[in-house]
Amino acid sequence: MMSKLLEPGYEGDSELTFALQSEFNKGFPLENLRPLLTSDNLYTQAAAAYLVAEANSKMSYKMNCVVAEIADLLDSESSGIRFDAIEALLGCTTPADGAVLGRLMLRLDDEHAGVRWRVVQFICLAERWQLRLAVENAATLRPDSAFKTLVNAYGQYNMPSAKDLPRLLANPDAVLRRFVAAVAIRPRQVIIERFVAIVEQSDDAEIRKIAADCREGYLRPIYAIEPSVLKRASSETSKGETQNSGC
Repeated sequence: MMSKLLEPGYEGDSELTFALQSEFNKGFPLENLRPLLTSDNLYTQAAAAYLVAEANSKMSYKMNCVVAEIADLLDSESSGIRFDAIEALLGCTTPADGAVLGRLMLRLDDEHAGVRWRVVQFICLAERWQLRLAVENAATLRPDSAFKTLVNAYGQYNMPSAKDLPRLLANPDAVLRRFVAAVAIRPRQVIIERFVAIVEQSDDAEIRKIAADCREGYLRPIYAIEPSVLKRASSETSKGETQNSGC
């Protein structure tokens, strides 16, 4: 299967890709992905990017052996490959991969809206250390951009205050707006409803979509809950206690 994907004339084969995915799930060494990830054939790269993105949820920590090769896909001419690379890097990076995370964060300025959305998802789902390293290294890689401002801002608070949020969302720099919107809806345990509502009021359609996708659940980890859920649970508990006391 590997040899077929590496043939010069390979033009994509979903059945072959799925078959190889099954082999990796059975224990086929992930190091064997390296020649696929570094291939000059865009179809082979796309298959490899899909495989590492799909492996993210099952064996992400094991993929660190090819983290440098995955990072190089961030510069692919294919937006789909860049999209999948970001998905994979969310799970397979370590604190030693700061430069890789910085390159990922730079894609918040990607020309393709879908890739920018995937970086927003990274911001929402990343561990605190991943987000810190991503912003700091992006600022180092591109010191004349908004990322230097983001380093200063992120060092001051975990998320914008309700007072500062409207001003930051109106900033002329689109990258800063996207980052602030993502940090504002970034959950800890509970989604902060008032912050989502503020993001929804932005004049920027892309920023409003970030809020909408938050409400749909695409930008939150599975453990995050909304205040309305807490209120309902509290109400049901109180009701149950009242009924029990009546018995």
